[in-house]
Amino acid sequence: MPLGYRKGTGFQCTRKPLYSYKRALSPCRSLCTTNTRASSNRYDCNPEDLYTYSAQRWLWNETKQLRNRYVSFDLQSLVQVAEEAAGNNASCTNITKLPEGNFNKAFLVTMRDGRELVVKIPNPNAGPSHYTTASEVATMQYARENLQLPVPKVLTYCSRVSRSKLGAEYIVVEKAQGIELGRVWESLKARDKLAIVKQIGTITSTLARARFPSSGSLYFCQDVSESESIKIDNTFAVGPTTGRAWFDDRRGDVDIHRGPWTSTKSFMNALAQREMACLSKFPDFHRDSQHGSFNGPGGYRPTKTAKLSVLQDYLKIYQYILPRDNALNAGIIWHNDLHTDNVFVDQANPTQITSIIDWQAVAIYPMFLIAHHPSLIEYDGPKPERLVQPRLPDNIDELSPQERKAAKELYLSQTFWVYYESQKLLAEIATDDAWKQIVGEDSHGNPRVSCPLKYTSRELEKQRETYAKWERDVERKAQVLDEVGVYTGWTGAVSPGDYEEVVRRLRLAKERFLDRESRTPEERAGWEKVWPFGG
Repeated sequence: MPLGYRKGTGFQCTRKPLYSYKRALSPCRSLCTTNTRASSNRYDCNPEDLYTYSAQRWLWNETKQLRNRYVSFDLQSLVQVAEEAAGNNASCTNITKLPEGNFNKAFLVTMRDGRELVVKIPNPNAGPSHYTTASEVATMQYARENLQLPVPKVLTYCSRVSRSKLGAEYIVVEKAQGIELGRVWESLKARDKLAIVKQIGTITSTLARARFPSSGSLYFCQDVSESESIKIDNTFAVGPTTGRAWFDDRRGDVDIHRGPWTSTKSFMNALAQREMACLSKFPDFHRDSQHGSFNGPGGYRPTKTAKLSVLQDYLKIYQYILPRDNALNAGIIWHNDLHTDNVFVDQANPTQITSIIDWQAVAIYPMFLIAHHPSLIEYDGPKPERLVQPRLPDNIDELSPQERKAAKELYLSQTFWVYYESQKLLAEIATDDAWKQIVGEDSHGNPRVSCPLKYTSRELEKQRETYAKWERDVERKAQVLDEVGVYTGWTGAVSPGDYEEVVRRLRLAKERFLDRESRTPEERAGWEKVWPFGG
């Protein structure tokens, strides 16, 4: 999460608005101050203000959303841990709760001698306990020490609550040097932006050159058992993935193998097994994630049987469409969130990158699956190079208005493209010409391997009909979201000050939608029943 701040009479938020409406940012006050290292330390704040998430409200499931972002800890112990990490008899004089991200709380701790540290505490929704913190720390050290990348130094950490003085997991890091690139990006000249882009290219190239023998997440050897990891050297090992795609949308509640995987085939197989396990446990799986359709009267109605059938078809063909280039199958670490708030630059010389932050949930996957253009240099219109469901950035609400708009437009375009290409591929793979291009042909002009997929003309026609219904439902939802003024995949999150206004907009959008789509009272009741945006 962005850890930027501005010096002056007080600290000021530099995080972007958490809602799509543009609004001014007010200064953050220093939530807690301490006097000296004496045992009589007093704090001028309510500890609940530190534990509770207050950056957003939700129009539905608010209690659950807030619970997923609530974490308590011992404030005095936090001060002691930070002082010990700073060393040299450091004495804390001020603690500031930095602007909140979706997955962590962060506190800027200022010492009497002016030194500043950041204490980061993960929320419950950040990922699997212990593993998320342990992997983040190991990944940061690997990037900093082994790859020589500009990453804040980790001073100390605790990934197990049972051993934590705070009563919570934590990471203490040096404050990121410089300022957020987002504060100066728009004012930079083209040649200065080019200089930054070149540095980003060097950083991503460095990441891509570091190859791993397996997929999963990186850990220190002492943080994972031998039975659940593959040792790289005496310091690092690859263990279970902390990638959020393996825990979002109730996936974390399913007992499945989460790595490490020693081959691309085993990893790709695990993707399907994961989805099949979720469908078995949750018949309505994916309904919560709102992937773009209403599932209303006469519309696209996905079923467990249909989803399982597609996954079974995938398992029949995936091994034939994997890259043949070993380099593309190699496991790499890839920072998947290089936007202008995670890149810091020198304040006096903003063309010089000083730090890259936010390494949480960064995993090791085959290169062809995760290597992509950083959002910083993404442009309108690129087509996905693989048939993987596009995702909005985890911190979509933290991007600048321009970045957020571009991300939403690109996400929607890529979603359409992937769905279209996957449908086309399933249809074309069943034809000899397309299949020959994938597996090659023998001396008689026949495919080297018989195509495992066979579709009747009626099945192909049904696929086309299903796609048309899905496409119409996507258009329906996109229109509603546009009327409300929110983004694809919206979970009901709004800035507290916008809550009443968005409630009003959503109510009006719902009435217009029901009037537009319903011809009979029965249809209206049917559409109202599947309305996905709360009440």
